[in-house]
Amino acid sequence: MKSKNKTPEFCETLRQAESRWRIPRSELSRAKAEDCSAFRGGRIYKEPLVEWLRAHPAKVGDGQAENLRTEKTRLQVEKLALELAVTRGKLIERETAKQFFGEVMSDLFDILARYLDRENFNRISRELKTAIGSRGECTAL
Repeated sequence: MKSKNKTPEFCETLRQAESRWRIPRSELSRAKAEDCSAFRGGRIYKEPLVEWLRAHPAKVGDGQAENLRTEKTRLQVEKLALELAVTRGKLIERETAKQFFGEVMSDLFDILARYLDRENFNRISRELKTAIGSRGECTAL
C-alpha cells in the first residue's frame, strides 16, 4: 500500500522538483549544468540528486541572506537524505529500536532466570542494568 505522504522518487520538471523536494531552482540548475546523473531521460531522480548535492555543496556567498539560503538548502538536502535512508530501510525510528531492544532484553532476562540460580541471576541482572543505564539515551534519530 502506498503512503499518500511519500515523496516521489523522480520529478518530470525543475519546477516540480523544486516544489516537491524544496530545493531551490538555482541548485537544481547548477546540478544539471554540472552533469549530475540525476537528470536522465527527461526526469530528475531524487536519490542521485541528493547524493550529488551532498557531495557538491553550494558555495557560501558574501551576503547574510545568501548564507541563510545556502544553509537552508543544505538542511533540506540532509532531510531528503534521511528520508531516503528510512525508505531504503537503512535507518529506523528511535521508538522502534527502543521497543525492539526492550523485547530482546526482556527475553534475555527470562532466559537468565530459567538457567541461573537466584544469586547469579541477581548479580548478572544488576550488572546488565548498570551497563545499559550508563549508556544513557540514544543520540541517533
